[in-house]
Amino acid sequence: AKILIANTSMDTDKIKIYGSRVKVDSMNKVAEIEEAEKDKMRKKCEKIIAHGANVFINRQLIYNLPESIFAQAGIMAIEHADFDGVERLAAVLG
Repeated sequence: AKILIANTSMDTDKIKIYGSRVKVDSMNKVAEIEEAEKDKMRKKCEKIIAHGANVFINRQLIYNLPESIFAQAGIMAIEHADFDGVERLAAVLG
């Protein structure tokens, strides 16, 4: 197995705009913003897939969109790995 260990945010398929106000004139504009966020996540997943790993272990949450992208690519995704476990895995795997 080729394992990729990371500590990266995989939850940007949800819009997170803190302390900001977005004014739109239609629900289509909201949908466009959401689609742009999904495109960013797809590109991030493609970069991870390009490493050729078949197991992706992440310290953070993995939302549904990236999880389904990884599943389609034949990659097992593991989320919420604890710090000590990730450190031990990194040491053992090199």
